[in-house]
Amino acid sequence: MDLLKVIDRANILPSSDAKNKDQIFREIAATLFENGYINETEEFVEDIYLREEQGETGIGNYIAIPHGQSDSVSETTIAIAKLNEEIEWETLDGKGVKVVILFAVQNETEFAATHLKLLAEVAKKLANNEVSESLVKATTTEEIIYSFR
Repeated sequence: MDLLKVIDRANILPSSDAKNKDQIFREIAATLFENGYINETEEFVEDIYLREEQGETGIGNYIAIPHGQSDSVSETTIAIAKLNEEIEWETLDGKGVKVVILFAVQNETEFAATHLKLLAEVAKKLANNEVSESLVKATTTEEIIYSFR
């Protein structure tokens, strides 16, 4: 699965002033709604929180990968937000988060396969410390996209 085909540059927020998890979830949801990837923001945010209850989505190195499996998703995509300041998050390394890579996945029969493929691709990229570092340092949409090449 080619990540660059799933990442729409319109869903990249290179400079978010969100101060907490709820603000960034709502900012990303509003962006996804405006761009036609979800048809209902409140339901989508609720579904993100349902997944958050299952365990940490902060993978370390200042990056979180929350998931929104939801009936409100009309097209599977990945949204990325770069935060201007580190925010508190439950992470594997105890640090906060500066980059949020949110999976918006349709509630479909192929959810598990699609979700696992996306997760595997992102994990493979983020396993490279250079990719993680470039994402954390990125200040533009182009720099964020370039990190995934």
